[in-house]
Amino acid sequence: MKKKMLFALVILVAATLFYAIFVTKVFHKEINIHQPIALINKQVSTVDNISRWYLPFASGDSTNFKSGADKIEYGNTSLSIAKHVDLSIWYQVAENKKQETVIFTVLADTGQSSKIILSYESTWWNKIFGSNSIIKNAEESLKNLKEYFADTKKMYGYQMEVADVTDTAFVFTSKVVAKSIKKEAFKGLFESLIRYATEKNLGYTGVRIFYTSPYGNDSIHLFTSIGITNTKDVPMDGIFSLKKMPYKGHLLTAYYQGEFDNVNNAINALGQFKSDNGMTSMAIPFIKLISEGISFEDNQIIQAKACYPIQ
Repeated sequence: MKKKMLFALVILVAATLFYAIFVTKVFHKEINIHQPIALINKQVSTVDNISRWYLPFASGDSTNFKSGADKIEYGNTSLSIAKHVDLSIWYQVAENKKQETVIFTVLADTGQSSKIILSYESTWWNKIFGSNSIIKNAEESLKNLKEYFADTKKMYGYQMEVADVTDTAFVFTSKVVAKSIKKEAFKGLFESLIRYATEKNLGYTGVRIFYTSPYGNDSIHLFTSIGITNTKDVPMDGIFSLKKMPYKGHLLTAYYQGEFDNVNNAINALGQFKSDNGMTSMAIPFIKLISEGISFEDNQIIQAKACYPIQ
């Protein structure tokens, strides 16, 4: 009797081990993100965006990535978008000689919140002991996706925040110039504003803001302003004009440190964040200089704050 029981126990253990090691089943893992489906789909459906949150790409050096329309490679790992049907997208992930398929499904939870479900086939053995590094990376990447949406610096390249308007009155001027003389024109516009504010006793505050926009193939439109405290004698139009922002209005802002010529990258990132989050702009964006001076080489490193007036 004891031998029969021992034999049955051995058979049971062997069957359990066989099932755990060799029989696969579909596992699911899910998270909730306070963002609409459309925004999340943008991040899970292109390899450029996927590489920002999916491991090992998210922790790697992007200069060493090899990418195509639907595939990205880094070291011994590659990820391909194999299929995209309705709300689900299939990734084919290969690492060394191993290959697995993982599926990300995005579902509406509420109007402004979504549920993201990771699905994959695995064995209980791999599930318990985490011996499949591809599946382990997929699960960690799901956590990364949630953190990615919570961190504007990861997602857009800049730490962003909404701040109150503190500088409300400006004297403004603008000019279209050839790109070749941008530096000289930029300096000249600010000098003319400071001179005008001094002559009119406008109370120049030291605040310098500007915005640039391409104009044709070889020209640029420069918009420049300086902060003032006395608005009494400033006309509403003309070469020099008064511009105002509502006190306690709101600005979407991002700190910028980098080359002067690339400062509009921060403006573009703010614009994308604004669009993604359904914000309404109240005026054109601008750069508020933190660095001293009014004349900069294109490759000069500056500090500034990019600002977008919003409701």
